[in-house]
Amino acid sequence: MSVAILLAGIVMLDCMGAIAKHLVERYPAQQISLARNIFGLLPTFSILLWDARGRINIGSIRLRQWQLGFARGLMVAVAQLALYGSYLYLELATVAVIFYCQPLFIAMLAVPWLGERVGIWRWGAVLGGFVGVVLVIGPGTDMFSWSGILPAVAAFFYANSLVLMRRFDKSASHAAINLYAQAGAIAGSLILLLTTTDAVMPDGSAAEIFIDLGLALLLGGFGGFGVYFLTLAYRRTQASLLAPFEYFGVLSALVIGWIVFSEWPVQRIFPGVVFIIGAGVVIILRQRRASRRPA
Repeated sequence: MSVAILLAGIVMLDCMGAIAKHLVERYPAQQISLARNIFGLLPTFSILLWDARGRINIGSIRLRQWQLGFARGLMVAVAQLALYGSYLYLELATVAVIFYCQPLFIAMLAVPWLGERVGIWRWGAVLGGFVGVVLVIGPGTDMFSWSGILPAVAAFFYANSLVLMRRFDKSASHAAINLYAQAGAIAGSLILLLTTTDAVMPDGSAAEIFIDLGLALLLGGFGGFGVYFLTLAYRRTQASLLAPFEYFGVLSALVIGWIVFSEWPVQRIFPGVVFIIGAGVVIILRQRRASRRPA
């Protein structure tokens, strides 16, 4: 069940990426990040209402580790700036492939942050998946230019925010955790906007402005629900177990890039996709074997 939740969140975030790539041609990445976080409050409060059965009170939004929740939001703001900025230079699929070094960061960070023991099979699966990502994008492409660093920076900060989910109390509400992270992301993205660039006011006809606002609303919706699904998945299952399944986002980004931007580098998929799928199969088999062992 956690894997299905994770995959749903990944597809939503890839849809968010496609919208951000469209908007970044006219608005600075910092402004897109702020819009995503502000409109992301709508799914956050919707989830909070759902968890609280329609009644929001102090108890439903109280979080003992609020500092950790806020810090996760600041990490997300930095990651968003790097990710959205990369769309200005790289194709959607290229960004997705570089960004999906995130599972490698997750497996690595799970050791110091969570004290998890990652065996050689899991390390091998994650590294094999990363090899597959490199094969998909291919040497000599944008991945090896300076702009390719931006998605990797985003992956590192997102990986930190995901792994830290396991540090919260088991009794903490998923919606409350997301709310504090959302507050931190809004504060972080606003600070970055005010200190690094000037905001751009919507320009064009009323219809064009309305479309941009609608896209910003979708940006927040896909991002808010996508992050919530990832949050839910990583709180239910060990981070290092879920990490290889993040590579599914490479395939979904390729499909979305083809539909929206007419990008379909089929020749780049093989043989890398074999490594990516193989990494997930190895993790599933190892998990089943571990579950059969006597306690």
